[in-house]
Amino acid sequence: MEQIRTVVIGFGGMGRKYAKLIADGQVEGLVLQGICCRNEAGQKLIRELYPDAVIYADVEQVFQRDADFDAVVIVTPHDTHVEIGRMAFAHGKHVMCDKPAGISSGEVKRLIEAKRADTAFAMMFNNRTSPAFQEAKGILDRGGLGRVTRAVWVCNDWFRSPCYHHSAPWRSSWGGEHGGLLINQCQHYLDLWQWLLGMPDAVDADIDFGKYNDFAVDDSVDLRFLYRDKPLRGSFISASGEHPGVNRLEIWGSCGRLTISGGKTLTLDRNLVDIDTFNRENQEIYGQPDHREEVLVEAGQGDQQNPYVVMLQNFSDHIRKGVPLIAPGEEGLAGIMLANGAYLSAWTGEKVKLPLDDAIYEKRLREATETERLRKMTETENLRK
Repeated sequence: MEQIRTVVIGFGGMGRKYAKLIADGQVEGLVLQGICCRNEAGQKLIRELYPDAVIYADVEQVFQRDADFDAVVIVTPHDTHVEIGRMAFAHGKHVMCDKPAGISSGEVKRLIEAKRADTAFAMMFNNRTSPAFQEAKGILDRGGLGRVTRAVWVCNDWFRSPCYHHSAPWRSSWGGEHGGLLINQCQHYLDLWQWLLGMPDAVDADIDFGKYNDFAVDDSVDLRFLYRDKPLRGSFISASGEHPGVNRLEIWGSCGRLTISGGKTLTLDRNLVDIDTFNRENQEIYGQPDHREEVLVEAGQGDQQNPYVVMLQNFSDHIRKGVPLIAPGEEGLAGIMLANGAYLSAWTGEKVKLPLDDAIYEKRLREATETERLRKMTETENLRK
């Protein structure tokens, strides 16, 4: 297959970005066959920008004409990703899905089960293309940090004002996005956590719901990730109401410390003698291993390519040439399960073992959604009085 006829489903901010990249020919092998957009203003803009693209008024119309295309890029509200993905697989289409893969681990599992062997499934986890994270991944996979014992990620550079949260009725709500910070902004970093360090066996969460905003979802989180069969302990700290924020991941091992700042700079503070060897040989009461700092990746190094183009090109190359996917769709389950586990831990006040009980989480999610609905109804009635 030399040309993959692609339909972009969803024409919001990111959908418009992906459509333009494909239409401009920035992704070899992908051609813009059509765009699915429900509103008339968006359809008018599509006709102006992409007169040769087919306009679909809804998802049903897309798949009624399934002979016209080969792949879809799903850029719709969170709770539609699984339904649309399952429809695409049922029609034998390749799928690139924007984050998150779904709203619960249970439904994402159903999406994965629907995938056919002759189709491709990829997630738009574009942060995996960062040279700093790529290099860190290689070091960890090779055992270059030795026995990994601790990781701390402070990423509170997601500041969002009320203007953002009120920009659409579905934003920052259990009924719309089905969560807040963890289901939205943090999906990229939760994915990177499990990609670099593996899935934890349990999560213990302290979450503030509406700490900085007048809503029911999370905007400040402190998570502990626990591992059963290795010494690693992790802390993940994030917020969307603090400024100025920081984005800093530090990983300690017996051979030193990896630090990723801003997602772009990677530093290795290397012990000249690993801790285990030093502890066996050292005879000084206050002795410490000597260490040396090395900047392995500097900000801007290798960042010439648009990460979205890289991900779409990888999707195209996988279909046409069998190139391995950077972010297989099946790995979209991990970030959702970490978020779900954290919510469940905060709701119950208990540590939650992973994989979690999907049915229990979905029940608690429905309860949170109903509580939010009743609260909004009461507020509306009070305003009318």
